[in-house]
Amino acid sequence: MTVLLTGGCACENIRYECTEEPIVQLICHCRDCQRATGRAFAPAMFVAGDKFRYSKSTPSFHEVVGGSGRLVHRGFCGKCGGFISSHWPANPHILIVSPISLDDPSGFRPATEIWLSHAQPWHPVHPGTAKFEGPPLSGVKDKLDGYFAKRAGSRAATS
Repeated sequence: MTVLLTGGCACENIRYECTEEPIVQLICHCRDCQRATGRAFAPAMFVAGDKFRYSKSTPSFHEVVGGSGRLVHRGFCGKCGGFISSHWPANPHILIVSPISLDDPSGFRPATEIWLSHAQPWHPVHPGTAKFEGPPLSGVKDKLDGYFAKRAGSRAATS
């Protein structure tokens, strides 16, 4: 399999790779994401968990209840504190990777911005995104559902 994405933390204690492109790319402005990243927003790439692997060490996880009300595990490097990824224990097949942790973050292309009701007034929003005051009404869950339905259909066709 071809590795398409690689990254890790600042001290290189943690390294990872992913063999597929992100399913969804977005920017979240909720307070939980702001606090977790130390930024005005959190850029996020949703990838299939089984297409992602840590190749050197693994993050330390901090458990929180996110702005959505769901339990979230946020992964940071235990040495340098670099934010790497997060996931919902209820949806282990989805991993959310911080594009800032990529070796080359220039390919990040957000299509959606969510929780703009919590956006900081001093930070501009991205001009080319679909915008939602709260959770996304379209463009996220439907893409994730479509991706996994297509994979399930492909497996059934080859069985």
